[in-house]
Amino acid sequence: MVYTGKPSRGCGICKSRRIKCDEKRPTCGNCKKSGRDCPGYPDEFDLVFRDENKAMARKARKTSGPTPARSSPSGSSSQPSPNQPAFLTFEVSNASNSSQEDSSTAQTTPNLDQQLILIPQYPEALSSQGLFDNWLWNLDQIPQSIVMAPDYEAVTFFFKNFITLPQQAESTRGYLEFLVPLYNQALPSSVLHLATSAVAMAACGQYPGREALVGEAVKTYGKAIRKLNSDLKDPAMSRSNETVLAILMFSLYETIMSTDDTITAWGNHVDGAVALTKLRGTDQFNDPMSHAMFRAVRTMMITSCVQRSKPIDSFPGQKGWIGESDIAEENAANRLTLICIDLPNLRARANKLTSTLYDPTEELEARQIIEFAQLVDGNLEEWYRTLPPEWKHRIIGVESSIPSDIANAENWPGEQHAYHDVPLASIMNDYRVCRIFCRRVMLACLDWLGYGGVVNAQEEEQYKRSVYVVQQMVDELSACVPFHLNYELQPLAKETGQEQYAAEAFGGYSLVWPLYVAANADTVPQRQRDWLLGRLSVIGTKFGLSSAQVLVLARRHVLTCGPMFP
Repeated sequence: MVYTGKPSRGCGICKSRRIKCDEKRPTCGNCKKSGRDCPGYPDEFDLVFRDENKAMARKARKTSGPTPARSSPSGSSSQPSPNQPAFLTFEVSNASNSSQEDSSTAQTTPNLDQQLILIPQYPEALSSQGLFDNWLWNLDQIPQSIVMAPDYEAVTFFFKNFITLPQQAESTRGYLEFLVPLYNQALPSSVLHLATSAVAMAACGQYPGREALVGEAVKTYGKAIRKLNSDLKDPAMSRSNETVLAILMFSLYETIMSTDDTITAWGNHVDGAVALTKLRGTDQFNDPMSHAMFRAVRTMMITSCVQRSKPIDSFPGQKGWIGESDIAEENAANRLTLICIDLPNLRARANKLTSTLYDPTEELEARQIIEFAQLVDGNLEEWYRTLPPEWKHRIIGVESSIPSDIANAENWPGEQHAYHDVPLASIMNDYRVCRIFCRRVMLACLDWLGYGGVVNAQEEEQYKRSVYVVQQMVDELSACVPFHLNYELQPLAKETGQEQYAAEAFGGYSLVWPLYVAANADTVPQRQRDWLLGRLSVIGTKFGLSSAQVLVLARRHVLTCGPMFP
């Protein structure tokens, strides 16, 4: 297996006809026009890493001319002619007793287990039978083929389809965009390389026929953990960007590999990254890359605390987790994170209050929570209004039919939306999820006040407004589901050469958390809830995830501007 450069992604018919394939799916345009049965397109792995043994064999035979089919001491009697090239060809079989085969077998076409080897023609060396026999003996010690490391293809595929995707500056978020520069700086034996290999093999192991990579991912993950424990004993390495990023990659690994509904391992990795970030202190703001890693950890921390209803730990700085940069200097994605930085504390307070029976002495607390949630929701509305027009969705159609089996319908009735790319659509969905959380906090507190019969007219209007906003956000989420799951609706993915399965998996994974939040909103109609849960089931079935893995993926998806995959 060798890397052969940029391959052709056309169908088999177009390749054989030596014409350009338009690569339309499921049938290319040329085959459709000529009435041929389109055989489809090759697997992305096979495109990038192709077996060139046959091509090399043909090339070698063409340059070497008529030569013996196999090498033996008697084969050396074939004398080179003046017109012969300066190479001899030897075909070596994997059979240990190949030298004892009869001559009739030796003249047949070699099987696929044989390997073509070229050696330079040195008459002075080959003239000695002893030297020649010694060369053949040493040849037996050479492996019959080069075995590629399991992670080699996976890492290449992972970077191409999930990491090195083009993004707008305003939508850059999370930590995966910093993986390339830090990965290139790190040593091959580093914890970052090991963590990346584990994540890549875990992700690619979800592909049909690539399940063996999952076992290799587990082994590599174990090596990475041992390497991390060693690095943490070094004061310099424990505070490096490389180590922090490796820990965030561990959290991504846990997201992909988990098979239960707990978030313990994932949360522990996030807590570890937070602890290291706090140890790095305010000095990290002096370095752009370190500051970027600070933002990434802050994002993961917000998500973890929201999902566990856990208050955020304080950061040893004058402005805390806000950092030293002005919010106006942050890009749009990071501004969304900062707006939502109080959501974990807000949800923790609301859960504590609403888990108890109505108590008149807690009415003030309930109304303060409502007021705070309304303030955050207003900031989110303002954030949305200040976005450039290209960030907003465009309407690509309207679904008017309402199928009887709504749970298995591809589209929810109403407008169908598309975006510039999936990362941008994911940010917009995170905005909607945040607004759903704010309004659900308000609804829960208003219900709690309702048990005491102390809800006033203004609060009744707040309740109706909250129900409306939640439904609006859920409808907008529903409208973008086809865009996430349909390669044909993602022109940028096609232009950049992203593989179809990878593009749709990327879109599907980024959709799981919004679908999960929308489906669990109490005020959503049951039919729409059934459809949202049906889309979650489709994502799990299509991309090889069990129902438990879908649940774990939903609970661990980054809430605001987190990692783009999964």
